[in-house]
Amino acid sequence: MNMPNSEASGPGETGPFREVIVLLEPVEYPPMNHSSLLASILVRYPEIGTLKMLPGSRCIRLGFFVNGVYGPGSLDRFVRHFRDSIDTLTYLTGVKPSLLDVCLSHRETVLVIELDRDIDTISLEEISLIATLVRDQFGADLLCGESSADVEDSAWYEDLIQHMLEDIGEETFLHELIGFREGNRVLVYDKSVG
Repeated sequence: MNMPNSEASGPGETGPFREVIVLLEPVEYPPMNHSSLLASILVRYPEIGTLKMLPGSRCIRLGFFVNGVYGPGSLDRFVRHFRDSIDTLTYLTGVKPSLLDVCLSHRETVLVIELDRDIDTISLEEISLIATLVRDQFGADLLCGESSADVEDSAWYEDLIQHMLEDIGEETFLHELIGFREGNRVLVYDKSVG
């Protein structure tokens, strides 16, 4: 019986044992721009007037516009109900948001509602709840974009949004983005470029 030569061979030598050297170098991929996320949210939820991605605070700012001037009493009740609803959802889903901030301001005869929420823990269900709460509270006074999405389109956008939100981690690089409506179009600009 012939036995293979048991002597180890050096690099580049032939024999029963060869040393294989593999050099792995990290591949640099361009950072992901989350403009598709903002555009998809705006298309799916016409109640949302503007969206901003704020990398400094790692939050997403949802903006709503409502016709009319509202007194402090009704706005305080709305904010309490709003916070209680979001707190209940995040408690039930086991999420601990690091940021939930609501800012209300009047600009002439338009109420502006801005909600800051950390991007790392916000969910599709929460975005849907936020849009529903604002729509239910202000009804026809809420300035909405046109909704052309049917049930199948809505489900497709929801799946897309959910996947994009799940892909964002604490280490994900974020661009400063702003998304808004202009007529029947949704526009997203990257403010961190140029």
